[in-house]
Amino acid sequence: MIAAGNLGGMDRRDLAGGGGVGSRGTAGRLPRLGWMTIVVLLAAGFLVIASRPVAPRTHPPTGDAALAEQAINDLLDPGSGRDPMDHLPADFTAVTGHVPVRMRAPDGTTRAVHPGGGCSSPWGDDDTRWDYSVGCKAHDLGYDLLRYADAKGQPLDPDLRKRLDDRLSADMHGMCVINPKDTPRLCQVVASLYSVGLVVNSWHQRWGPPRAEPIGPWSIGLIVIILLIAARMPALRAPPRRRQAPVPAPDLDGADQARSGYLGVLQAGSLAGIVLAESVLALVAWGPGQPGWVWPLTWVLQLVPLFFLAGGYANVLAWQAARGGFGEYLVARIGWLLRPVLAFVTAWLVVPLSLELFAAPPDATAAFGRIVLQPLWLLGLYLLMVAATPVMYRLHRRLPVLTPVLLLAAVVTIGLAGRGPVAAHAGGIVLALLFGQLGFHYADGTLWRVSRPALVAGAVAALAGLVALTTFGGQSRLLIAEPTAYASFVPSLLGVLLIGLVQTCLVALPQEPRIRAVAARGRALSPRLPRHAPMTAYLLYLCTMLLLAGLIAGARTASLTAGGADWLAQPRTMLALALVAAPTMLAFLIFERRRAVPEHPLVEVEPEPPEEAPLDALAAAIGVAYGALGLLGFAAAGITAAADPPAVLGLPLDPIANLIHLLLGWYLVHCVRIRTVTRPWPWLLTAIACVPPMITTMSGAGLAVHGLTMLLAIGIAASRSQPVLTLRTRSRAVTESTR
Repeated sequence: MIAAGNLGGMDRRDLAGGGGVGSRGTAGRLPRLGWMTIVVLLAAGFLVIASRPVAPRTHPPTGDAALAEQAINDLLDPGSGRDPMDHLPADFTAVTGHVPVRMRAPDGTTRAVHPGGGCSSPWGDDDTRWDYSVGCKAHDLGYDLLRYADAKGQPLDPDLRKRLDDRLSADMHGMCVINPKDTPRLCQVVASLYSVGLVVNSWHQRWGPPRAEPIGPWSIGLIVIILLIAARMPALRAPPRRRQAPVPAPDLDGADQARSGYLGVLQAGSLAGIVLAESVLALVAWGPGQPGWVWPLTWVLQLVPLFFLAGGYANVLAWQAARGGFGEYLVARIGWLLRPVLAFVTAWLVVPLSLELFAAPPDATAAFGRIVLQPLWLLGLYLLMVAATPVMYRLHRRLPVLTPVLLLAAVVTIGLAGRGPVAAHAGGIVLALLFGQLGFHYADGTLWRVSRPALVAGAVAALAGLVALTTFGGQSRLLIAEPTAYASFVPSLLGVLLIGLVQTCLVALPQEPRIRAVAARGRALSPRLPRHAPMTAYLLYLCTMLLLAGLIAGARTASLTAGGADWLAQPRTMLALALVAAPTMLAFLIFERRRAVPEHPLVEVEPEPPEEAPLDALAAAIGVAYGALGLLGFAAAGITAAADPPAVLGLPLDPIANLIHLLLGWYLVHCVRIRTVTRPWPWLLTAIACVPPMITTMSGAGLAVHGLTMLLAIGIAASRSQPVLTLRTRSRAVTESTR
C-alpha cells in the first residue's frame, strides 16, 4: 500500500514541493528510437485494453433469439444434415438486412451463408488462393445471428462465438488438405494467422455480439496519447534551459514541526486504512457471505475526512511558504502525485486481464476493481482541494466561522436531498473542502486550543448522531460503498460527515508531548519501501491480492489442489501474476530506484519574469483541472469500458478521454515547472489534445469544456508565436552579422 512520505506531504521537503520523479534512471541508456517504440507500444496496449466493452449479461434465450441460437448450432455441425435456414427467425432479414443462401462447400457439405461476406483482413475481404470463402461466409452468417439476438435484447452465450471462430479455423485448415495449391505449409501458416486475428478480435469484444468499432476516433486518440507521452519523457525531449526555483520550506518552530509530522503519519495511515477496508470488503464479496456484516470495520477505517483534514493543513503551510504565485504553488504541491497515479493506472490496465486468466466471475472483478479505483477518487478530489486552497484560505482569514458553517450546511443539504451521481460528486467535493477548512483551523491553532472536555463531548455527540442516523434514519451502516456498488467513497454522505467530525475531535485531543511521540514513532515504524517507493509497494500489494483472488477462484471451481503448488505452477496462474509483477519491477527500476545521475544537467535557476506569472497560473490551473478530471473519470468509469460512458459532473467520459485528460494535465504542470508556457508549442498540443475527447464522448458539456479550452489554447499560441519568430529573426541577424 502507499504509505508515508510521498503521500503524507508533511515533511519539510514535501511541504516545499519536493519529490516527484527526480532521476533519469535508465532513460539515457536507450536510443530515442527505442524509447519511441516503447511509447507507441504502451499507448497501443492501453488503447486495446481500455476499449474493450463490458461483457454482456446473458440468460437462456426465448422466442426468436432461441431460434437464432438453434440456427447457429446447425451451422456449427454442417455434417449433421440439419439446415440452419429452417430455424431462421421470420424477421431475420428485416432486422439484419441480409438474405442468407445455401452454398456447396469444398468438403461436400451444404452451408447456409451470408452471400456478401468474406474473409476479413486489414486490406479488405481476401478469400486467399486456397479459397476459404465458403467457411468465411458461413462464419459471417453466424455473426449475423449473434447480432440479431443482441438486437432482440437477448445476447447469446459467449461460448457460441468461440465455437463459430473454432469452426472457421477448422474449415480454413481443412482447405489446406482439400486444396493445398502445392503450398500446404504456407496455407497452414495463413490459416493460423487468420485464426489468430479471429481470436484477438473476439477477445477484444469479450466474446460478445460482434460490433463495428470506431477505428478512426481511436486512431486519433492513440496519436494524441503518443504525443503527450513523448513530450513528457526525458529521453525524447531536449533538456530545459531553466527550471522553476524550488518553493522554500515553511519556517516552522518545534511545535509546528511536531504537528506537521503528526498529521503526516495520520494522512499516510488514513490512505492505508481505506485501501485495507476496500480489500476486506472485496474478499468478503468473493466468499459466500455478504459485505453488510462488516459495517463496524467501515466505521473504523472510513478515514477519508482525516485524509482531507491532514491535506488541508499541509496545503495551507505550502501556500504560506510560496513566493512565486499560484502556478508555482500548484506545481510544487502536486508533484508527489505522479508515481501513485502511474501505479493506479497501471493496475487499472493489468488487473482485469489477470482476473480473466483466473476465470474470476464478473462480481469478483468488479470487487477487485474497487481496490484500484477507490484511491483515484481521493487523489482526484485532493487535486481540486489543492487548487482551491488559495481561495479557501482567503475565505478562512476573512470568515473563519461562517465558511465552515456554510460548507457544513451544503453537505447536509446534499446528503438529505441529493440523488444520483452528480450529487455524489458534488457532495464529495464539498466534503473535501469542509475538512480542508478544519485543517486550516488546526494550522492556525484554533482546534488545538479547544478544551479537551469540549472535544470529547463533540466526538461523543457526533458518534451518537451517527448511531441514530443509521438506526432510525434509514441510512446504510456501511460507510464505504459495497465492492459492486457505484465507485464513490460517500455511500452515506451524512454518515461520513459525522464520522469525520468524530475523527477531527480525536485528532485535536493530544497535546504537544503526545504529538511528538506519535510523529517520532510513526516515522520509526513506517516501512522504508512505501515511503521511498510507493508505486512499487502498491503494485506488490496488488500482486498479493491477486494471488488471494486466484486462490478463491480456484477453490470455487474445484481446480485448486490440496497443496496448491500445482495450481501455482500452472501457466495461467504464473502469467496472471506476471502481468502485475512485471510493471512492479519496471516501476522500481525506472522510476523509484535512487540514482546519482540527475534527470538533466544542473541549470542556473532564473527568477520568474513578471509576464510569465499569469500564464504559469493559467497553465497550472488548466493542468490541475484536467488531471483531476482524468482521475475522477477513471474512478467513475470502473475497470472496464461501458457502452454508455459515465459522467462526472455531467461530463461523459471514457477510458481514452480519461487518459488524455490525465496526460494533458501532467504535461501542462511539467511545462510550468520547466518554464515553457510562454512558447506556442505547449498550447498547440493542448488544443490538439482536446480533439479526441470531443469525438469519443459526444455531448454538449464535452463540446463546451473542450471547445473553450481549445479556443483559449489556440489564442495563446497565436499570441506567443510572434515573440518567438521575432527572437529567431534577431538571432539569425546576429549570426549573419558576425560572419
